[in-house]
Amino acid sequence: MLSSDIKIGLRVLVSPNQMTALVVGEPEYYTPRARLVRIKYENSTRYEYMINHQLESLPVKEQYPAHGGSHIKPEGDF
Repeated sequence: MLSSDIKIGLRVLVSPNQMTALVVGEPEYYTPRARLVRIKYENSTRYEYMINHQLESLPVKEQYPAHGGSHIKPEGDF
């Protein structure tokens, strides 16, 4: 995923573990070809930095309404 496509609140799939996460920070410099992105895994309290190439955006219909989708957080999730 290109760092220019990453926006706060975007739902992404993390390639190494196939878990869904939410972008909670702007891409930060890591190397000339890679950026670190702060994410929070859905239904978890775990935050991590991932390299932008390890993230894949979920389809638009699975995004939150602010990003053009129709996903609504299920009751009881955090």
